[in-house]
Amino acid sequence: MTKELQTLIEQYRSTWERIVRETGNVDEVNQFFHLPCIFLGADGTASLFNNAEDISTFHRPRLELFQKNGVKNPKAKDFKIVSLGKHSALVSVTWEQCREDDSIAMAWHHSYNAVKTDAGWRILLSTFEADA
Repeated sequence: MTKELQTLIEQYRSTWERIVRETGNVDEVNQFFHLPCIFLGADGTASLFNNAEDISTFHRPRLELFQKNGVKNPKAKDFKIVSLGKHSALVSVTWEQCREDDSIAMAWHHSYNAVKTDAGWRILLSTFEADA
């Protein structure tokens, strides 16, 4: 389970890197999310996304913020994984959004509730922490 979840986050990270460096297409991250899924903001606001377009709509302003700040190298660090049973886990990670010179443009801690589906592990709940 641990290796599979680390792979999920690494693939998510590398997809974001491709998006900020090459494609600009936030639709590419939709594959990592269960539908429906919930995003919980640092202010406690919960958003339910029922389809892929909802997820893309959420991520477009984030991409614009990354581009504005010169982000080219997203990094995921400090993985912590807690099993919540055979088909569920809590994954926490520190994200560092780095510029080309590896200076940190922004960083935050994030947690994900992941669920194992027939298609593999998917993010069911994405929680932005208060200092995110």
